Amino acid sequence: MKTKINGMLTLLLAFVVQIAFAQTKSVSGLVSDQDGLPLPGATVLVKGTNNGTTTDFDGNFTISAKQGDVLVFSFVGYVNKEVSVGASDQINVILSGDAQQLEEVVVTSLGIKRESRSIGYSVAKVSGDDVAGRAEPDLLRAMQGKMTGVNITGAGGAPGQSTKINIRGISSMTGNTQPLFIVDGIPFDNSVNASQGAAQNTVFSNRGFDLDPNAIESISVLKGAAASALYGSRATNGVIVITTKASKGKSRKGLEVSYNTSLAVTELSGIPDYQDVYTQGSNQVYNGGFIGNWGAPMPNHVDRINAQYGTNYTKVYANYPDGQPYPDGTASNPINNRFPNVFPEFVQAYTMPDGSVRNVSAPYEIKANDIIGGFFQKGQTVDHAVSMSGGSEKANINAGFSNMNQSGIVPNQGAKRTNIFTGGNATLDNGMIIAGTLNYVNTVQKSPRSGASAFNDYYGGGGGSIYSRLFYLPRNFDLNGLPWENPADGSNIFYRALDNPIWIANNNLYKSEVNRVYGNLSAGYDLAEGINVTVKAGINTYNEFRRSNIVAGGIDTPAGSVNTVDLVNTERDFTGLLNIDRPINDDIQVKAVVGINANERKLTQRSVTGNVIISRGLNITDATSTQIVDYDFLSMRRLWGVFADVSIGYKDMLYLGLVGRQDNSSTLPIDNNSYFYPGASVSFLLSEAVELPEMFGSVKLRVANTKVGNDASPYRTLTNFNISTPFTSPIYGAQNRASLGNVLGNASLKPEFTTEFETGIAATMFNDRLSFDVTYFSRSSTEQIATASVARSSGFSSQVVNIGELTNKGWELGLDVYPIATDDFKWNTYFAFTKIKSLIVDAGPNGEIFVGGPGSSLGTIHRNGFAYGQIFGTENAKDDEGNLLIDKSTGLPFAAAASTIIGDPNPDFTLGVTNSFTYKNFTFRALIDWKQGGDLYSFSAASLMLRGQLANSVEREQLRVVPGVYGSNQNFEPTLDANGNKIQNTTGITAFDSHFSNGWGAYGQDEVNIYDGTTIRLREVGVSYSLPKNLLKKTPFGTGTLSFSGRNLWWNAPNMLEGLNLDPEVLAESAASNVQGFEYGATPTTKNYSFNLSLTF
Repeated sequence: MKTKINGMLTLLLAFVVQIAFAQTKSVSGLVSDQDGLPLPGATVLVKGTNNGTTTDFDGNFTISAKQGDVLVFSFVGYVNKEVSVGASDQINVILSGDAQQLEEVVVTSLGIKRESRSIGYSVAKVSGDDVAGRAEPDLLRAMQGKMTGVNITGAGGAPGQSTKINIRGISSMTGNTQPLFIVDGIPFDNSVNASQGAAQNTVFSNRGFDLDPNAIESISVLKGAAASALYGSRATNGVIVITTKASKGKSRKGLEVSYNTSLAVTELSGIPDYQDVYTQGSNQVYNGGFIGNWGAPMPNHVDRINAQYGTNYTKVYANYPDGQPYPDGTASNPINNRFPNVFPEFVQAYTMPDGSVRNVSAPYEIKANDIIGGFFQKGQTVDHAVSMSGGSEKANINAGFSNMNQSGIVPNQGAKRTNIFTGGNATLDNGMIIAGTLNYVNTVQKSPRSGASAFNDYYGGGGGSIYSRLFYLPRNFDLNGLPWENPADGSNIFYRALDNPIWIANNNLYKSEVNRVYGNLSAGYDLAEGINVTVKAGINTYNEFRRSNIVAGGIDTPAGSVNTVDLVNTERDFTGLLNIDRPINDDIQVKAVVGINANERKLTQRSVTGNVIISRGLNITDATSTQIVDYDFLSMRRLWGVFADVSIGYKDMLYLGLVGRQDNSSTLPIDNNSYFYPGASVSFLLSEAVELPEMFGSVKLRVANTKVGNDASPYRTLTNFNISTPFTSPIYGAQNRASLGNVLGNASLKPEFTTEFETGIAATMFNDRLSFDVTYFSRSSTEQIATASVARSSGFSSQVVNIGELTNKGWELGLDVYPIATDDFKWNTYFAFTKIKSLIVDAGPNGEIFVGGPGSSLGTIHRNGFAYGQIFGTENAKDDEGNLLIDKSTGLPFAAAASTIIGDPNPDFTLGVTNSFTYKNFTFRALIDWKQGGDLYSFSAASLMLRGQLANSVEREQLRVVPGVYGSNQNFEPTLDANGNKIQNTTGITAFDSHFSNGWGAYGQDEVNIYDGTTIRLREVGVSYSLPKNLLKKTPFGTGTLSFSGRNLWWNAPNMLEGLNLDPEVLAESAASNVQGFEYGATPTTKNYSFNLSLTF
C-alpha cells in the first residue's frame, strides 16, 4: 500500500513539474545598442508563432512566453538575435549593427522604412549631415554630385536663384520635368511661378529654396517608376522624400539641444582674361561713344606696336574744337560729352585761337580699368540654427529655429530665410499614436534688375539690366570711378544712351517675400498584431509678393514703372492607410499597404503694372499715372486615388513586390479622367540562396517594371476666352470684352503614361571594404500632352494634343570603397557614375516641336530621331567635303540656306567622386565631379568676341584669311576654276571684320558660338575636427565640431572659348523652363568659403 502511495505521489509530482515547465509566464527586459542606448520600437517575437511585441520608448518590453521558447529580437539596421527563455523572467539584449544593412535602410513611398534587401528598385539616400554646414544655403545644390541618376543645375550665382533637378533624364517634351517633393509626408510645391521672361528677370527662385539644409534629417530619392508609383500622377519625374527634424522619430529621454552656426564668403568663380591693349572704337580708330574695343592701342602700348608692326599710331585720341589735340594719352571726358556742364570737375575752360573762351570737356586719361573687379563685391552668408528634441516614454517633441542672411556678389542683392518648426508624437492610453508637424518659413529675396544680356543687347531689349553690357564695356571706360547719377535729380548718367549698371543696381530693384506654412497631423492605431490603420492630413500654403521697381530718369523706361505680383498657392492632402505586416509562417512574410489619397491644389495670381511714376521715391502702383491689371486668375485641380502595395518575402532572400494605383483627375475629360497603372518588382538575395566565394558578402539581384500615369495642367480640355479691359463708348458706356484664345482645347485629352523597366545588382565584398550598385533602366513616355501647330484657317494657332514618344535609357553605377580602414585612420571613396541617352521617337505630326529660346530661329527643338532638346540655329554654308564656303567680295563665310540642329546639350556622362579621410578626430572630405560633353551656346562668348574684349584677340594688326573655298550665296555651291577645281580663299580681312561681321562672334552664324561644356570641378572640399569628449567633460556640451569648407573652388572647362573663364554650369532660363543648352549672359556662378561650428548640449 505504501509503495502504491509513493508511486502515485511520484507521478503527481512529475505532472506538476511538467505543468510548471509548460506554463506561460511574463518575460521582461531591455533592448539596447552597443553604446548602451535603448532601441525603441524593436521587435520581440516568439519564434515560430505570431506572438510578439515591440519595445517602448526606453527600450523595455514584456512578453508572454514559456520556458524553452526562443525569442527573436530584431531592429532595422541591426543583426537579429535569438535568446532561449530559461528560468529567469528577465532578459536583456544588446543588438549589434549590421554592417551590410545599417546603411541600407531607406524611406520608400509613403514614408515606409524598409531594408534595401527587400525592394526591387533603386533608391538613393542623403543624410542631413551631408547637406548641412556646406557653405550652401540651397538644399538642392548641396545635394549635387552625391548620387547616381540625379542631375542638379543652378541657374546662376544670385542668392536664391532657381535650381533645376532631373531624375533619370527628362520625361516630358513641353510639360513639367521636376520631381515631386514630399516633406514630412505631405506634397511640397517647388514651383518657380516666373511672372517675367529671361529678358526681364533671371533670378526667380524655386520654392525648394524655402527648405533649410540645417532642418533636414534625411532625404530619399525615389528614382524609378517602381519606387514612386504610389504617389500618383505627380510622381512621373521621380520623388524627393524629405524628413525634417520636425518629424524626427523618438529621441533620447530628456532634452537635447543642438546649435549650428556658419559664416561664408562668396565671390565670382571666374573672370574673363580681358585684353588691355586696345581702346574702344572700330578698325583701330578710337571712338569714345562705342562699346566695342576695336579702337587704337592704349597709350602704353603705342610705341611697342609701332616698333613691332611698323604702324604709325599716335597717343592722340581727341581734338579740341579748334583742331588742336588733347594732351597725349587723353581724350574728352565721356560723361561731359553727353551731359555738358553737369559735373564742373569734367569741364575745362579752353581758349580758342580768336581769344574767346569756351567750356569743353576736360582731358580724360585713356587707360585700362578693372570694370568687373570693381563692380562685383564679395558676398557673405551668416547662418544660425537651433534645434531641440526630448521626450518621455510615451511622448516626443522637436522644435527649432534657424536664420540665414546672405548678401550677393552684386550691390543690393541678397536673400534672407527664417524657419521655425515644431513637431512631435505621443502614444495615448488607448494605444493610439498621434503625430504632427508645423513649419513656418519667411523667405526674402532681392536683386537689381537682372535680365539676360542676350535679350537686352540682341533681341529687342532696351538695356535695362545690370548685365546688358556689363561684361563687355570698353576697357578704357572707368565705370567704377565716374559718376552714375545726376546730382540734381537722381537720373541716370552714362557715356551713351543706355542705363548705367551701377545706376540700375541702386535704383531698379526686384524683391520677393514669401510666407509659407506647412504641416501635417496623423493618427495611427493597431487593430491587431501586425495590422495598423493610419490617417494623415496636411496642408502646404504660401503667399508670395513680388515688386519690381524701375525708377524714373532712366533710358529704358524714362518715366518709370512699378510691377507687383501677388500669388497664393495652397495644397491640401489627405491619405488613409491600412498597413499589414504579418508572417504567414517561418518562411513567408507579407507586408501590404492599402490606401486612399485625396489632393487639392489651388493657385491664385495677380499682376498689376503702374506706368509713369508721379513722385520719385514713391514707388507704389497707386502713385503712378496709369495702372493696368496684366492678369488675374485662379487655377484649381483635384486628384483622388486608391492604391495598394504588397511585398511578399520568402526566407529573407526572395521578395516580390506588387503595386497599383487608380487615379481620378479633374483636369482630364470625364471619359478619360480615370486611369490605372500597375507595377511589379523582384528582389533576390543570391548570397542567401547559394554559397558564394569568400570574398563576397551580400549579393542582391533586382528587376522591376512599372507604369505611371500623369494628368494635364488645368483647363486644357476646353478653349478658353481671354477677358480684356472694358471698352468705354460715349454712347453705350462701358462694354465688357472677351476674345477666344489662340489655343484650341481638346475634349478627348488622355493622360500621359511613362513605363519603366529597371534591373540591377548590388553587392558587398572583402568584408564590406567594397560595395557596388549597378542599375540599367529603360523609360518610355507616351501620349505626351503638348500644343501642336494647326492650320491658321482653323482660326487657331495651335491645339492641345496627345502626341509622341520620348525614351530615356541609361546606366547608374555606385561604387563604395574603403582602401584603408584601421582603428585610427579610414579612407573612403564613393563613385557615382551616370550615363543617360534620350531619344525623341515621335514629336507629333510635324516631326518636331520648337520649344523656345532667345529667338524665333535660335532655340531648343525636339526632333524625331534626335536626343531631347537639341540646339537649333543657323550654320555656315559648306561644301560636300565640309569646307567653308567664302564670299569672295568680303572674305567671310555666309549662312547656309536653312537652319538646322547645331548642338546637343545632353552630357555623355557624369561622374562624382567623393573622398573622405578620417584620422582620429579629424575628417577631410572632397567631392570632384566630371560632366563629359553637353553643348552650350554662349552669348557671353559671342559678345566678348564681337566686342574685341578677350586677350586672345590682341593680335589684330595683320590681315587674316579664313580657311575655305570660294562659293555662291545663291546656289550654295563652291566656285570652280576653268579646270573644275575648287578655288581656295585668299581674300584677307581685318580682325575687326572677322569678329564683328559674318565671322566669329554674336553677328556670325549661330554655330560659331557653340562650345563643348565638358567640365571637371572641385564641387566641395572641407576639413572638420570633432572636439575630444574628455575636453568637453567639464562643459555643458555633449559634442562639438569645427569645420572649414569650400564649394566650387576650382573648375576646368577645357573646350570653352580660351580666356572666357565662364562656368558652363548655368541654366538657360528658370528651373521651370524646357529650354536648354543656352547661356544667356546673366549672373555668373560663384565660389564659397565657410567656417562652421556645431554643438550639442
